[in-house]
Amino acid sequence: MKTNQLFRDCLAEVDEATKAEFELAFAIAERLSFLLDKKGMSQRQFAEKMGKRESEISKWLTGRHNFTTNTLARISLTLGEPIVAVVSPTTGYKQSDLDNPGSTMLASEPQETS
Repeated sequence: MKTNQLFRDCLAEVDEATKAEFELAFAIAERLSFLLDKKGMSQRQFAEKMGKRESEISKWLTGRHNFTTNTLARISLTLGEPIVAVVSPTTGYKQSDLDNPGSTMLASEPQETS
């Protein structure tokens, strides 16, 4: 992604919590876009399967939507693949899961792997 100096200057002024929120929102949008491309599904087709308007899906893909856990679960079920993975003491993750762009996982607290 190309950035200009003004963007970098503005980003430098943003607090860490806001940066983290932006990064998570954009990562979810990128994951959704990746999965739609992978499945050869248009925004319109996806909107129909989700029971949403195409304009809402378009907003989701901008990275400016605040998803509920319910919506994230429905997206995952509709696409048959996870959108977000939460790391818990019982599930953990493998570093290879995080390194593979085709299986992007967003982790809240990375854990040691064996």
